Amino acid sequence: MNSKVLYLFLSLTLFLSTQSFAQVDRSIGQGQYKRGKGNGKPADFVQQTVDYYTKELKLDGFQAAAVREIIETEKDNLMNLSQQTDATLDERKDRAKAIYDRIDAKILPLLNAEQTTKYKKLRKIEDDEIGSE
Repeated sequence: MNSKVLYLFLSLTLFLSTQSFAQVDRSIGQGQYKRGKGNGKPADFVQQTVDYYTKELKLDGFQAAAVREIIETEKDNLMNLSQQTDATLDERKDRAKAIYDRIDAKILPLLNAEQTTKYKKLRKIEDDEIGSE
């Protein structure tokens, strides 16, 4: 009698433990790789860029404000570039490079030597990513 109760208890434990592990969502489809929704608002491109450069280059308040102003002035050009359908991919890449060259020319004088080196390294990585698309 004791062994029957023991076997019954072990079998129920085994059954319930496998059921609890089977509750994982294993669906494959469109929603599988989506990011979380966050707060529902689209992220501000300028703020993200300034935050990124502030963190990576350790910008002070003046430098961060100046970078924000520079990115703000070129924001419309960058946004229009992504909406142009009449231009080929190479033309859009050339226009983007010209815009980023203008941004670089304005940002580099604001940076010290160490920040300039880091900035050029970051921009090289970004250029490589853009070129590989």
